[in-house]
Amino acid sequence: MLVRSFCRRALGLAFLVCVATAPAAAQEPPLPETAAMPLQAHLERIVSRENEDWGILAWSLEREQPLFAVNPNRVMIPASNNKVFTAVWALAVLGPDYRFRTELLRGGPIESGVLRGDVYLRGSGDPAFGYPAYDKDPMQPLRTMARQLRARGVRVVEGDVVGDASVFDTARFGPEWPRDTGNGASTYAPTVSGLPFQRNLLWVRAVPAGRQVSIQLDPPITEIPVQSSVRLGGRRAWAVRQPGSDTIEVKGAVSGRGPFRFGVGVAVPELMTAAALRQALLQEGIEVRGEAKLGPTPRDAVPVHRHYSIRLAEMIPRLNRDSDNFFAEHLWKAAAAKATGKGSYPRGGPASANFFIHRAGVPYGQVYQADGSGLSAYNRASAYSLVRALIYAHAQPWSEGFHHSLAVAASGDGTLRNLFRGSAAANNLHAKTGYIRGVRTLSGYVTARNGETIVFSFLYNGRNTSGARGIQQQLGTLLADYGDPGPTPAARPQPPQPRAAPQRGGARARN
Repeated sequence: MLVRSFCRRALGLAFLVCVATAPAAAQEPPLPETAAMPLQAHLERIVSRENEDWGILAWSLEREQPLFAVNPNRVMIPASNNKVFTAVWALAVLGPDYRFRTELLRGGPIESGVLRGDVYLRGSGDPAFGYPAYDKDPMQPLRTMARQLRARGVRVVEGDVVGDASVFDTARFGPEWPRDTGNGASTYAPTVSGLPFQRNLLWVRAVPAGRQVSIQLDPPITEIPVQSSVRLGGRRAWAVRQPGSDTIEVKGAVSGRGPFRFGVGVAVPELMTAAALRQALLQEGIEVRGEAKLGPTPRDAVPVHRHYSIRLAEMIPRLNRDSDNFFAEHLWKAAAAKATGKGSYPRGGPASANFFIHRAGVPYGQVYQADGSGLSAYNRASAYSLVRALIYAHAQPWSEGFHHSLAVAASGDGTLRNLFRGSAAANNLHAKTGYIRGVRTLSGYVTARNGETIVFSFLYNGRNTSGARGIQQQLGTLLADYGDPGPTPAARPQPPQPRAAPQRGGARARN
């Protein structure tokens, strides 16, 4: 028997679903109806016997009341719906106009063309630095830095090229990530770093050359160990890095048609970034006598050049529309660094929960972010906590950009492009999807036929994720069809319009 009750909180739009032990009929307030039957009855008919696997809440912004609910306070695994919290937290803490900085500094004087010291490359966690979708030549930002150093008369660097990623901790992948991420080796969930570059992927090319296979690296560095056993005469080759190892192995056999290209997430991204800068300096004609190393930047280091990223607001669609795990992790850790002084998983989880409790009205214990993407099995959220976060986002100055960052039903290039086709939700409902094994989630906004803006969250944790996707489409369509057409409320946001597909960085994301 479904046990539920609703109780209002005293302030604002806050709504808390109280766990009740009394019979449901004695606790339910009257809920708004469609022409045929109550929305709650529709909901219970759709979820049927699987209601114990669901956490569901739909909320009318105009009425400031629930439209239907099943277990809305139940704490569940949110999968990529976790990115809703990440996007909201980053926008609130860092701001939509925030730009990451990647700085080049020198650690000594310049004497007769010789830099008597080290070169430092200090990061702030910019996921767009050298990102293939934004730079046709990912090395370009580093080449610019090398030219700036040469413009100051440097022809020789006597010391090392030092990468400083200390804005983040040294945990380069999230807690309890799925095995197929290879602890950050996969392209869909590469490692995390305070000094990222090129999506933290080393690209390996296997090029048939006569009777042998030549291995080429992009960027062309030697600091990341690569071992190859690739031979000629086959159709399948691959590059892998085993969890816990920093060595990339290239295996298999290739035909003479090549080249063959593979991306692998490196174990220590900041070392690859520093090594890539060393290569850029060499290509600019600057002799570097030292090595690529890691370490903190001295306080007295002299700035040479500062690279600024694109605006944070331009990155948010990567999280929401494309469900990009790489961007989610870096933006989340950047928000944690701003809030706590260090971008770390242990610090970020409590800081994020504290933000949503005090700023968005989420009850204690109903949200915990173990990472930014939703890959971790330790993430927890309730349908109510996601609705509260979405209500908070809707009321912010950056609300329009947030709405437009979400995937649109049956439209565009996002994760909802193939869903809700031919329904009232098409080109209307916009939301964040989520999927990992045993989890299927969907949270966002939809405009009803009567013009009401409805915030919803449909969380499913169970065996039948394929069936859950169908149920979520039925629920989204039910809300889009709700009510008789009437005057459009002034506060109703315009649904996002389809946009041209952006260039891709070669990553796949769990959505």
